[in-house]
Amino acid sequence: LAQADRPQEVAVATRLLRQIRTMARSSFLPLLLVAALFVVPAFVPSPAPRSVPNTAATSAAAGLLPLLVVQPAMAEDYMMPPSWPFLLIFAVLASALLVVGNFIFPGKK
Repeated sequence: LAQADRPQEVAVATRLLRQIRTMARSSFLPLLLVAALFVVPAFVPSPAPRSVPNTAATSAAAGLLPLLVVQPAMAEDYMMPPSWPFLLIFAVLASALLVVGNFIFPGKK
């Protein structure tokens, strides 16, 4: 009986080795492309020389920055809806989901 199973085991092993070789061949190109992504630089520098930043414009922008931070964007035109109803609905739905889950799957007692 043991020798009768041998040809079947050999056939299974042969099929398994064939599948492994096929997977190795088919995964070579995607692995090569992933490796190329790490080797090739993402951004190619431009051939134009970099210009020196304008210090007057930079200092003016830095001086005006506190004035921009103080004023909220669209303060007059936009009224934010109250958020407590959304929080209440979320809390009720999450609690209901947990309670229903405990009724369906009560666990070991």
